[in-house]
Amino acid sequence: KRFLETYPHSETYATSKARLDHFNTEWQYMVKNFGYFFSCERAEGLQMPPEAYQCFKCLQKSDKAVSKEPTVGDGTDDADDQMNFPHQVMLGHAGFFSNVYSESSEAPQHFLFMAYLTCLGAYFAPYLRVKSELGTQPRLYTVLVGESAIERKSTTLSKVSGEFKAVYPDFSTCWGVGSAEGLLRVLTKEENSVPIVERFGVLLIFDEFKSFVSKCRIDNSVLLPIVNTLFEINMYETHTKKQDVFVENAHLSVLAATTKETYERIYNPAFIDIGFPNRVFLVPGHAERRFSIPEKISEEDKRSIHQGLIDIRNFVDRGIEFEITDRAKAIYHDWYINAEKSVHSKRLDTYSLRLMQLIALNNMKKVIDVEIIQHAIDLCDWQLEVRKIFDPIDADSTIAEMEQRIRRYLKKGKLSDRDLKRHTNAHRTGLWFYKTALTNLREAKEAIYDKSSKSYQLVD
Repeated sequence: KRFLETYPHSETYATSKARLDHFNTEWQYMVKNFGYFFSCERAEGLQMPPEAYQCFKCLQKSDKAVSKEPTVGDGTDDADDQMNFPHQVMLGHAGFFSNVYSESSEAPQHFLFMAYLTCLGAYFAPYLRVKSELGTQPRLYTVLVGESAIERKSTTLSKVSGEFKAVYPDFSTCWGVGSAEGLLRVLTKEENSVPIVERFGVLLIFDEFKSFVSKCRIDNSVLLPIVNTLFEINMYETHTKKQDVFVENAHLSVLAATTKETYERIYNPAFIDIGFPNRVFLVPGHAERRFSIPEKISEEDKRSIHQGLIDIRNFVDRGIEFEITDRAKAIYHDWYINAEKSVHSKRLDTYSLRLMQLIALNNMKKVIDVEIIQHAIDLCDWQLEVRKIFDPIDADSTIAEMEQRIRRYLKKGKLSDRDLKRHTNAHRTGLWFYKTALTNLREAKEAIYDKSSKSYQLVD
């Protein structure tokens, strides 16, 4: 209190008393409402010294982390902290949950936070929308990435899904599937040959993402195309000589754990050509050994976590269509228009629309304001950098090299698609890179397709 009274006030507060009153209001609200906690981010934002609060140890730890200069990609702890995850977003019910469990499970706090948001999206996806013609559903394909077992990836999956299951008995999860047929049985149940849609979404959990990658590589398997398609829409249909595959009203979310080495395996033609890597939200993290025998979560904290989930369900009621304030729209529009043009930025606009809904729900707001928009943008900007770092083949450079090859051969004259692929070794490099490079050249008006001769040529 003495510190707040003497702290130099800014334009936000006319007097030091106004600052103190604001602090007291927030503190009292936190005390009286389950699921809320006072965030150290507020103290840090005011640039208060560690002695300002009793939680000075937390602030000292944070100051130490900020003072580090991480070197990305060298396997150090700094690099794995993880490319400076935007900790300011970890508020609300998910923030409280992640704070409680990170102090006993050794799991990285942002693992727990993003897993919580993923579960929220999985359960409430059919009932949430932004007020927009897009109708984007807040379903996430989240993959936790760690180097070894010490990252407690599996602990995160079990703890988060367990708490949701304890409060929501109808929370539908599936811990892995071995085939497309198995996934279809999870998404629907047959009753007189008519698909019966589950009321809430389904969360597909992979304790080891490698099993999913392996199953998708089986010849003639349609597991990957189904999961890939269900990221955007709620139905999938295909008919072949041997089988008919059909599912509708499927609200699928994914929560998986893996190592960096396993994740790199999805960078092959089967996954890249179909655009799967940019449908994944990567969450890398690093943990340290802290508790040989972790303490049990207190009953008070358990009750707060459960009450938070109950409050969220009551808050959603029959559904929410989130409004967006004009100021928030302006900030988002500026970010959207000026977004980096890169292969790694694909579908980040989709993720931003999904995340803003989940962040609003997590903070129990029906209006998406500037703070929520900024947090969604912060997460997507962070994700862009993560994708660049975890790209083992440097996709941007590969596309640029393919563009150069296309230019080189088209300078010699018109070429059909077949001949152009052969000259540029498209099948060896990857058809996705070829198609992306060719699309870039056509959009830049450097190359055109002549329908009469069915060939490509450079623009004079």
